[in-house]
Amino acid sequence: MLRIRQTWRDLVARSYSPPARLFAFRLPGVYPPEAAQKTAPQRVVSIDVLPAEVIDHVFDLLDGEPDTIKTCTLVCQKWRVLSQPRLFRSIVLATEDLSQSIQFQQFMLQSPNIRAGVREITVHFPDLASWPPDRKLAANLMADILELLPRPESLRLYGARFSDYRVKWSRLSNHLKNSIRTILHRPTMAHLLIDGWVLDVNHPLFNDIFATASHSLTSISLLDISDGIWGTADIPQPPSSAPRLALEKLTVSNTFTKDMKMIEWLCRPESVFDLQQLKALHVVESRDDDSVSLLTNTIGASLERLEVNISYTPQESIGLNHSTSLRSLSLSFGVFYTELYYSSIPWICETLDTLPEDNQLDELSLSLYITHPRNATQLFPPPPVGRFNYDRWARLGAKLSDPKFGGVERVKIQLVHHGIDARGYSMMAAQRLGEVTAPKVTWRYLRDDSPDVDPPDSPAS
Repeated sequence: MLRIRQTWRDLVARSYSPPARLFAFRLPGVYPPEAAQKTAPQRVVSIDVLPAEVIDHVFDLLDGEPDTIKTCTLVCQKWRVLSQPRLFRSIVLATEDLSQSIQFQQFMLQSPNIRAGVREITVHFPDLASWPPDRKLAANLMADILELLPRPESLRLYGARFSDYRVKWSRLSNHLKNSIRTILHRPTMAHLLIDGWVLDVNHPLFNDIFATASHSLTSISLLDISDGIWGTADIPQPPSSAPRLALEKLTVSNTFTKDMKMIEWLCRPESVFDLQQLKALHVVESRDDDSVSLLTNTIGASLERLEVNISYTPQESIGLNHSTSLRSLSLSFGVFYTELYYSSIPWICETLDTLPEDNQLDELSLSLYITHPRNATQLFPPPPVGRFNYDRWARLGAKLSDPKFGGVERVKIQLVHHGIDARGYSMMAAQRLGEVTAPKVTWRYLRDDSPDVDPPDSPAS
C-alpha cells in the first residue's frame, strides 16, 4: 500500500496543486486571496471522484505484482472492480478436479468483468488414462469457460507427448472443438501453441479449424502434433472462398519423419497458412537440414529472425540464399553434437556462405557444447585445453571479417560445458578468432549441471 500511495501522490501532483494531505487536494482556481488563505475553507477532493482511467493507470504500474494487486482489491468496491481482473490475465484450465472446475465455471459465469480481463489461456490435458471418469463432463466444462472469454490474446494447448493415450482432435467432444474455433475467431487472438496434441495435417478437418480464424492470429507454434500415422489421402485444400492465414511468427518441431512431412505441407500452396510474410522462424530439435532450407526458401525475403536448435550431426548447410532481410541468426547445438568429438564451425561457415552478398545480418548467436554431458570428472578426467581444434575458430574469424558481413554488430558465443572450467578453452578460441568486423564478441559460459556462470573476465575481441 505504501507504493500505491506514492504512485497516487505522483499522479495527482502532475494534475493538481500540491496536496494538503494524502487523498485530500486543493483544486486549481479555488484558492482565496493571500490575506485570507489562513481562514478560508479548503475544497477537498475524495479519491472516489477521480476518473477510473486514472486509477486504472496506477494499477498498470503494478502488473507483475499479484500480492500488491490482491491488497488493492480489499480497499473499496471501486478498486476491487478495477484491480481484480488483473489477477486473471492468465488462467490455466485442467481436468484433474471436477469439483474445482465446476466452481470456477460458476465464478466465471457470475463475473463479466473477470471474463473480459482474461488475455492468456493455457489448457493442460493429461493423457487420457489420467482423465476423470466422466471425460465428457470435464471437457464440456472447459469448453463452457472458453466460450465465455471475449478478448483472449493467446491460447496454449498442452498434452502428454509420450503416451499411448494422447489427446486427439478427432476424439474431442464437438462442444470443445467448437469452443476452440470460437477462441481462434476472436478479433484479439494473436498466438496459438499446440504441444502434444494429435492434430495430423492429413486429417480432413485440419484446415477447417483455421478457416474461420481471425486475421490477428499471426503467431503459431506446432510441436509434436502428429502420432506418426500418416494417411495416404491427399492433403485437403482450404475452401476457395477462405483466404489463407498470413503468419508473422512460426515455431515447429523437426525431430521425426512426421515433422518433416508437416514442414513439407506448410510450404505447399494448399496449406491454410501463408508464409510469405513470416518474419520469425524457430525450428526446435532439428534433425533435417533440407526441411529447414525448404522453409527458408519458401519464406524468402520477409524472414528477419531465424533460430535453429540442432540436436544431431548436421549433414548439409541451411540454405539462406533468399533471406535478404535476415537480421538475426541463432544456431544452437545439442548434447549429441559436442566440440569434443566433432566441430560445428565448418557447418556454420558453410551456412553463412549461403547468405546473399547484400544481406542485412547484424546479430549472430552460437551455442556450442564443448564436452560430453555424461563426462564425470570423478571417473574421467576433463579433456586438456589443447584437445580442441582451434584452427576452425580462425576460419570462423576470417569468415566474419569478410566485407560480406561488414554489417554484423554483435556476435554472441555461448559455451555449454559439464564439470570443467570453460574459460581456458574460450580464451584460446578467442585468440584464434582474432579481430573481426563486429565491435564486440561476447562470451558466456553455461554449465548444464549448475546455474548459469558469467565470469567477469570473459574474453572478448
